[in-house]
Amino acid sequence: MRVVCSSALLLAFCVLFFSPSLWAAHEDTWLEVRSPNFTVISNAGEKEARKIADQFEEIREVFHSTFVKMRVDLGKPVIVFAVKNEDSMKLLLPAFWEVKGHMHPAGAYQPAEEKHFVVVRTNIEGPNPYEIVYHEYTHALMNINFRDLPVWLNEGIAEYFGNSMIHDNYVEIGKIAPYHLQILQQNKLIPVPALLQADHSSPYYNENNRASVFYAESWAIVHYLLMDPEARKRNLFHDFLIAYEASGNCVDAAQKTFGDLHKFAQRMEAYSRQTSFFVGNVKTSIHGGAKSYSSRVLPPAEVNSQKGELYVYTQRFEEAKSSLDAAVQADPNLPLAHEGLGMLAYYERDLGNAEKEFARAVQLNSASFLAYFFSARAKVREGGINSENGPAVVADLEKAISLNPQFAPAYATLATFYSMSPDTREKALAAGRKAIELEPGNLNHAVSYGFVLLSMGKTADAKTLASRIQSAARTPVERALAQEFSQAISMRETFGDPRAPSVQVQRRSPYKEPPSKTIETSHGSADKPPVEVEAPRASTPAEGSEPPDEMSSRTYSLEGRITAVNCASGVPGTLALKIQSVLMNFHYSDFSKVEVSSGGNSSGAASAALPACASLQGRRARITFHPAPNKDYDGELISVQVF
Repeated sequence: MRVVCSSALLLAFCVLFFSPSLWAAHEDTWLEVRSPNFTVISNAGEKEARKIADQFEEIREVFHSTFVKMRVDLGKPVIVFAVKNEDSMKLLLPAFWEVKGHMHPAGAYQPAEEKHFVVVRTNIEGPNPYEIVYHEYTHALMNINFRDLPVWLNEGIAEYFGNSMIHDNYVEIGKIAPYHLQILQQNKLIPVPALLQADHSSPYYNENNRASVFYAESWAIVHYLLMDPEARKRNLFHDFLIAYEASGNCVDAAQKTFGDLHKFAQRMEAYSRQTSFFVGNVKTSIHGGAKSYSSRVLPPAEVNSQKGELYVYTQRFEEAKSSLDAAVQADPNLPLAHEGLGMLAYYERDLGNAEKEFARAVQLNSASFLAYFFSARAKVREGGINSENGPAVVADLEKAISLNPQFAPAYATLATFYSMSPDTREKALAAGRKAIELEPGNLNHAVSYGFVLLSMGKTADAKTLASRIQSAARTPVERALAQEFSQAISMRETFGDPRAPSVQVQRRSPYKEPPSKTIETSHGSADKPPVEVEAPRASTPAEGSEPPDEMSSRTYSLEGRITAVNCASGVPGTLALKIQSVLMNFHYSDFSKVEVSSGGNSSGAASAALPACASLQGRRARITFHPAPNKDYDGELISVQVF
């Protein structure tokens, strides 16, 4: 069938009438069932929706019962789409059907910094069709309770609880995964020291022919530690965690807890070849409470808003726009629809529209903490961190926290703003500590808190924290982050605080650009970023500049993105460079005398190969400069190399 739309009116009609995602909304009745900790949205009927909500409440209670001191509140909403069949799932998660031969899942888990989405099919048969969902939910809980679980332990625990079997009033944990046993019995096991030391870049964890053994062996060790009577009697699981926390060395902790690792490996090999295993039963009190969960039929605008946000988080921007536009058309005053449009604009880096949509959601008295949190974030990303937007940003963040006191990123951002004023610096410290307490597995919050300490002149405390961060960093990204923070401390000790009391230093968002899949909190810098120090070289001072002193004769280099530059020839100006979360300003007396290079060409080469000054804004660049510790700018610009 061919459809031709010849006018704006017909085009709007065609978009509304022929959008596949909207067809589903019109054909199906969608219900919302709210349990104490989950929101289930379903087109499979109220009975199925309540059943799914009840199962998630039960699996949550298992963690609360098994680890009595574990925090089981994620601090963010968990939205579960419980769909009636494969066609419904295909509409929500089209990527799984677009590649020939790709698996068609019974369930999928999409985590993000501020909201988690789950999609499950209700017409699936089998003992545990949602294993992957429970696996990922386990990861989410581990991440808010532990700073740096070893990869093998993190995956082993997720496999262990992912295989749970939910019954009417109890949950079986430690159920045997036959495929794991088959892998262990048919393959050579990974040497225990290598397994213990594997990180996210390890071939044992990533290579397809090894990853299956890695997961199976990790599961077997965790099953032994939590289910074997002798291991439980000796409290091996708890003792290993204590030893690892103390040393940070997985092999040392294992040797201290398990003894000789060669003998331990033999024990694990024999354990995986057993014919019978212990299984635990955890009684749950939540079952039966499903009848008390609130339920309602969702209007189309809310259905499309929820779908739209799911599409945003799964990077399906066209589908997101279609659903969210339909939501606004159906109900222009629905805060959730404007929140979704704000999220879409934010992820597409359209910050102006993002700020407008979040502001509209706030104006409509949104009850969602996310509307206020992202309203603040959009203001920061658009206008920087300064005294002009500070009060509005703080008000948004404080409102977000009042609506959700467990949301760590809001505390981390608020700490940065509180640290800007002497009157709220104690509140800055409290907010920074709260973010770390809520999400100890997020190293970015610790680094953000460290920059708050630096901004308050607590350099000694920052150095102590930096040492702990370096010890805790496990992945290459975390190590780089720890190194950045340490270098920032060194720079503060070298330069001191270059800011005069009357100078307002503009700072950018304490967040990175939105990543490709999920949002991750990045660190906010209250100080200048690290620099690469080059060997001092002779240079001629720019005309009109003061003779260099010992500090200003040294040459430094930085890489970042140029956000502003004055291109007028023959007059002084500044170039602004954004390095992650910090904006730095570099002075020049005449930009035509600044050496500009690109792709190996310099200002002395063919001018056609060089970017025009006006085109530098928004480009990534490496600049060299002489520091200016006693000026209201950061350095005297020498050269610019654009990439």
